[in-house]
Amino acid sequence: MRIRQFAERAALSAALSLSLLGLGTTTGFGTTPAAADTSTALPISSYRDMAVDAAHQQVFLSDPFGDNVLVTDYSGQVVKLIGGEDGAWGFALSSDSSTLYVALRDAGAIAAIDTATLQETARYDTGTGAGAYAGPTSLASAGGKLWFGYSTDIWHGALGSLDLSGPQPVVALGQGPDLFRGSPHLAATPKHPDTLVAAESDGNNAALAVYDVSTGQANTQAMRVAPGPDGCASLQDLALTPDAARVVVACAAPYYHQAFRTADLADDGRYTTSHYPDAVAIAPDGTIAAGVDGASEPDVHLFAPGDSTAYKTWDFPAPSPYATTTLQPGGLAWTPDAGRIFAVTKDSGSSSLTLQVLNHPQVATTVTVQAPASSPRNQDLTLTGKLEAPVGFGTGSSVDIWRIDDPLAGEGTLIGSAPVAADGSFSYTDRPRAKGNVQYTVQYYGDARHAYAYGSVTVDITSD
Repeated sequence: MRIRQFAERAALSAALSLSLLGLGTTTGFGTTPAAADTSTALPISSYRDMAVDAAHQQVFLSDPFGDNVLVTDYSGQVVKLIGGEDGAWGFALSSDSSTLYVALRDAGAIAAIDTATLQETARYDTGTGAGAYAGPTSLASAGGKLWFGYSTDIWHGALGSLDLSGPQPVVALGQGPDLFRGSPHLAATPKHPDTLVAAESDGNNAALAVYDVSTGQANTQAMRVAPGPDGCASLQDLALTPDAARVVVACAAPYYHQAFRTADLADDGRYTTSHYPDAVAIAPDGTIAAGVDGASEPDVHLFAPGDSTAYKTWDFPAPSPYATTTLQPGGLAWTPDAGRIFAVTKDSGSSSLTLQVLNHPQVATTVTVQAPASSPRNQDLTLTGKLEAPVGFGTGSSVDIWRIDDPLAGEGTLIGSAPVAADGSFSYTDRPRAKGNVQYTVQYYGDARHAYAYGSVTVDITSD
């Protein structure tokens, strides 16, 4: 098998050239392919929530004051505007992506929309009443039920649930403690469906609560008012990590994103952003997208799990020197494969919104390969190495190992592959038969989050 069978022949040629200039025992290289972002003007002027349907490659956006649900494709092009959705506010997507549930604040109901036909198929009365201080606004799927936040009057909010598992829908209202001074935001995560987090902010005193909903009831696990060392003014958004161990919140102040342990809502770090945090979304691999409503600062920051410093930012350009483009509250969402981020923005002086499709969350990746400087012919030779990137590697990753017995000839053989551990490490054992300088090149083909990368090492193979 010759080198032309590499997926990245040009990259390997560069590696060969570098190795011939200096035959070191450890080298590493990485590349990041460029990709273009897009932005599309939307035919709506209000927004509250977004859901991403990977099964049909669709994005749903709520238009509460236009009574619509807008559907676009992954490039931001409009697919359909679903009308008659009174006060469409929050979303929850079923686990199989077949149904989008919509909180209809102005109808006091939850609508079910078929994601294939884009038609409303059912509507469930929540019993809350309808309107700004009554109907449901936020949805989350947890514990086998749909949970919704709603207002009981102008000063109070509560939790309710909708059970669709039986022959008839069952609504339960007034769950959880009397904690919220308005309709709470809700968050859940598919991998830990028995954890539900609710949050509400009125002025400087945000309220957070964590519930165990495994029994079908909202059993309080932790509560906290005015969380964080600097408080939390005007909470705008929240998201759970995939393991449900932490909740990250975006409050207009302080000027950073805060994290809390769900076990007890104790402070658990901060993410350095800037003025007026207003959005947060967490990818299935734990990468955090944190957004701010800052006119002169980067709008979106990406954080690797466990890292409080952003490894990538975006700053949306303004349409003119006299205008600004700002991210909308709750205006971030990931594709489930973590390959794209969708962001909803608005230009000052305009009533319309824009969907920004951010297509390069891929990160530069480095492959480092190590081997003995020399090794006897026909003896086991073990290569070790590591993939390194700001974002971790999931299970199932692997690297290909190529052996080039004559680097000057530039011909090589694919001799095997090696699994990559969670920390990026790998090893491979070969038994070379040719004497002289033998080059091993390790290729990692990348994924939705990581760029293609390769690394090489040259070993002097001596007599037996």
